Amino acid sequence: MAEKGAHLTGTTCIKPSIFEIVAQESLANILEPAFKKILSFLVSFNYERYGHLLEWSDEGYLIFNTFLQRYYLNKYSGSFSETFYGLKRIGLVNQKFYDQLTRKQKYFSLILLVLLPYLRGKLLKLSYQYKLQEADNYVPKSKWEKFLRKCVIKGHDTYFTLYESITLCNYILYVSGRSMYATPLLRFLGIVLTYSETRAIVPITELLYKVRSNNFTISDGLDVLQSTFARSLEIGAFCLQFLSWWSQENYFTDVMMLPAPPAPKISSSAKKYKGLCPLCMKVPHIRTVLMVSGYIFCYQCILPEVRNKKCCPVTNFPANENDLIRLYIN
Repeated sequence: MAEKGAHLTGTTCIKPSIFEIVAQESLANILEPAFKKILSFLVSFNYERYGHLLEWSDEGYLIFNTFLQRYYLNKYSGSFSETFYGLKRIGLVNQKFYDQLTRKQKYFSLILLVLLPYLRGKLLKLSYQYKLQEADNYVPKSKWEKFLRKCVIKGHDTYFTLYESITLCNYILYVSGRSMYATPLLRFLGIVLTYSETRAIVPITELLYKVRSNNFTISDGLDVLQSTFARSLEIGAFCLQFLSWWSQENYFTDVMMLPAPPAPKISSSAKKYKGLCPLCMKVPHIRTVLMVSGYIFCYQCILPEVRNKKCCPVTNFPANENDLIRLYIN
């Protein structure tokens, strides 16, 4: 029962604005790209030894996100992004609000916060891969493979359209005051968002006094470490939000108004690949340029290379399938 271990807060609660809901979702969406960018930067110092870690970046973020969201759900009754904007989750049962989430609600909240984005990202990548192969006139080996590819592509497109439509309808109901649930997933869990209480901050003077009086315990040290880590993440999240806003503000800048930089000099090692694919050393078939290095390859040569080694075969710059651009040259 939801009444167990929960405190009755009444039949009303203060609803956050739609702008706060959208802002916390925007913050949640940029955590994964930021994690992968930091991982890629760290791996670049010794790519030959740790480059294989990039193949497991999705799973690495899954583990990191699990610990992060579990910590914030248990300590603040909200996800990381919700806590950053001063929000928390409370239960809604029979038109009554309960200040504490049940163990079942926390468990399913963690699953939907962590596992659902992971599966959605995998489905997106697989669908994009199959579409690229279709554009390259790839012929499936069997009817089952063809059926599976069709199901993945159509399933992703249907899921995306359906989910976005439901989310939009839910936003309309939320803004019009006909719904207390900020998202469809929260409606499924019977959870609403409201403003959290002000978090108490332990002053440094109190910690110093405990150290001087020999009252500083291991639990105090763990609390300090947890608070420091959480504060560092929140400050980093603020910087990410600022950079995202800054890049969005400058996204529509007219690049034609900027001065043209000088053309880079062609190295002697690059001249030997003029008109040839650096892998098969033949005239490129289906010319494809790798953005991170500028070299032109055969599409069939470079695609498995970046999939398996995650880097440019000439310069060893980190790369993936999204860095491939097909050239249409007569």
